Amino acid sequence: MSKVPSVVVVEDDIDVELSKQDGSIPKSKDKVNCQHGANSQCGHCIPYDPFDEEYLREHKIKFMSFHSYTRKMAGGLSKGKFAPLKSISCKVEQSSRCEHLPYPQGMCSKCQPSAITLNRQPWRHVDSIMFENPQIVERFLKIWRESGNQRGGWLYGRYELYPEVPLGMKAVVCAIYEPPQETSKDTLKLLPDPKEEVVEEIAANLGLRRVGWIFTDLIPLSDGKVKCYRGGETHFLSAQEIITAAHYQNTFPNKCKQTDEGMFGSKFTTVCVTGNKENEVHMEGYQVSNQCMALVKDEILVPTKDAPELGYVIESTDEKYVPDVFFMEMDKYKNEIKKVGRPLPVEYLLIDVPVSSPLQPLATFAILEGDRNHFAVGNRLLESSLQDFNSFAQYMSQFRSAEFLTAVSDLHVLIFMATQDIMPLRDFLGPLYEAIRTANVEAATEWSYLDHWSQMQALIQATTMN
Repeated sequence: MSKVPSVVVVEDDIDVELSKQDGSIPKSKDKVNCQHGANSQCGHCIPYDPFDEEYLREHKIKFMSFHSYTRKMAGGLSKGKFAPLKSISCKVEQSSRCEHLPYPQGMCSKCQPSAITLNRQPWRHVDSIMFENPQIVERFLKIWRESGNQRGGWLYGRYELYPEVPLGMKAVVCAIYEPPQETSKDTLKLLPDPKEEVVEEIAANLGLRRVGWIFTDLIPLSDGKVKCYRGGETHFLSAQEIITAAHYQNTFPNKCKQTDEGMFGSKFTTVCVTGNKENEVHMEGYQVSNQCMALVKDEILVPTKDAPELGYVIESTDEKYVPDVFFMEMDKYKNEIKKVGRPLPVEYLLIDVPVSSPLQPLATFAILEGDRNHFAVGNRLLESSLQDFNSFAQYMSQFRSAEFLTAVSDLHVLIFMATQDIMPLRDFLGPLYEAIRTANVEAATEWSYLDHWSQMQALIQATTMN
């Protein structure tokens, strides 16, 4: 068994729930070979393990789930004793056992990081990314359609069971929040966000969390089509995008009791909106491997200047020791040879995650129909997306008092209400968050009768009458 973590680890609810599941997959009784009673089992009908390669291959499951992987590591005669989960380190870690001067004056086998041979990771933390409804992405893409500039945002949602994969989980996306950013037709840079604390507070009160990030890479063609230039012949994600994804995965690590550090990998996902082979707008989901997270965390992987599909492992200096990083490649004679990662094909670091929407749309936040317009999305530097009290008053005037819950069931509305200065509401929003989280119309209506909202309502009416 792996060691008990040196810190108290509170795992996510989804991990606690999955750890309690048996995970075995029932197998139907073989009419020819099973010669036993209904209450017995033999080798032909014993249930599949959740990591069974034959079952995964038959059901076209490309990666086993993380919890299936941990069951596999804990199986066999050793019961996981000799294969505990361990995060990779690429830096010199001198300890009291080292009887020498710090690097570069000295280094020994106790503190020298091991060489790394990159392997395609056979499991993934998240097995699917599901957007609750198409409106979430359409609202996000609106600014690209209006300006032509690329766009990025944070995915807010929750993690749920994903029964299509044994012991699997999915990230359910309920909303996209767009932080301040500098954009053009070719570039995207996310900036520090003064509202980040408020956004996280609102999400937590609604039972949501940051589950990933999304960005566009769209080049328009005629007739509403977009250019397709990502794929197996070029690249799926560029080295810079993979390094950015690894940085975010390191920022949001996965809490895990089976490691000494209390952290292992990440559930944070990446969604790229680009053109597919039919030149239609299309979403691709990804995570990067734990090996990639380690290379980026210890700052030894950089992008190349002119080849987006290649990264480069930096060389050791007097200030920083860099272990050898290898990958396997076929030569022209079909022999597998080991090469140093200078340069390095970043496809070794990438794990694809399917992206979908349910046939019956879901709605944590309200879906507006008919002539009603959504509230403007913040941090968009366009006149059509101006977010001020006048646009807020115009938005609220679309709803009757009995529709108050529908009006405020919008992440962007709640952020504006919590941060506007005319009538500070942040300290009073707790009961309203609970009403939205539980879809309680009566509780939301009752909150709207309180003094702080009554005063706000008077200001809204005065603004819309002018």
